[in-house]
Amino acid sequence: MSSLSVKLMTASFAVLASALVATPASAQEKLRIALDTNPVHVRNKGVEIFVEELKKRTGNRFAIEVYPSGQLFRDRDVPRALRQDAVEMAVPGTWQLDSAEPNAALQSLPMFYGVEEATVHKVMDGKLGQFLNKKFEERMRVKILGKWMDLGFQNTYTINKEIKTYADMKGMKIRYPGGTANAQRITTLGATALLVPWPDVPLAMSQGVMDGLLTTYESSFSSKLMDSGMKYSFEDRNQFNQYVPMMRANFFNKQPKEVQQAILESWDIAATQERKNAAAAQLKAKEVLVKAGLKVVIPTPEQVLGARRELMKIQPELVKSIKMDNDVVEEALKNLKEAGVAF
Repeated sequence: MSSLSVKLMTASFAVLASALVATPASAQEKLRIALDTNPVHVRNKGVEIFVEELKKRTGNRFAIEVYPSGQLFRDRDVPRALRQDAVEMAVPGTWQLDSAEPNAALQSLPMFYGVEEATVHKVMDGKLGQFLNKKFEERMRVKILGKWMDLGFQNTYTINKEIKTYADMKGMKIRYPGGTANAQRITTLGATALLVPWPDVPLAMSQGVMDGLLTTYESSFSSKLMDSGMKYSFEDRNQFNQYVPMMRANFFNKQPKEVQQAILESWDIAATQERKNAAAAQLKAKEVLVKAGLKVVIPTPEQVLGARRELMKIQPELVKSIKMDNDVVEEALKNLKEAGVAF
């Protein structure tokens, strides 16, 4: 390598280092991240990985503040908060986004009911996921940072009445986290759907407001829901829940290219690790809850297929009421069938 090339390369590294690291504390940009789960939740832990990776790459450029437990905004309020420049970043669940972008309800449709994790990843990490990311960016004026984080399978958990078959759900009051399809699924199976924000769930359980709820093993464990009266699990895998990484477009776009790349690289590392952690956390949480006395009923594949077929009857009207794009729904159904899902 010539001496000139060495000098040019050294100069390039100096410019990059200056852009990423040498930011005086007084000139730090505030990067606020809003989450509505508590600090020990798997999503929060995944965001911690992102923060650490970003600091490695950008030094003290950003003053990063993570607000857990809905301290800044709840997931349902995130789309508006991002549009109004009230927060720089959030990682809301897809089930909280269909009011802002109807196609976000895709995974909550009956055709995804009981579908295996690997199949969901295969479908959603492909062209369909890319399409949804573009829709989110256009509708909410955000930048999607990359692959979605996992929470895991959402099941039905109850307090005083055990669900042994789908018929046992009739007449029960079941909390759902948001999303039109979640509510309609509960209603179709004979129960009453109650919308309760996650931070309010423990109190609502202890006060008898609900008979059960849709959530996951990990969320139940990290929020100590057995202390609030949860006793039973009906492991119906009614939806595979994921979180979408959103950063304000005007915040992301004003960053130098090398900083944008640092943000994207940091997110990819964090999301990849978080998915592994989420799967492990769900298994561990179930194990701990069962040891603590949680009784688990797992419906047979035939029962799940029967429920999926029953729920599929409402899908056309559901898609219409949510105002989803028919071509997106049809493509997803095609992909699921090709992956071996029975209907």
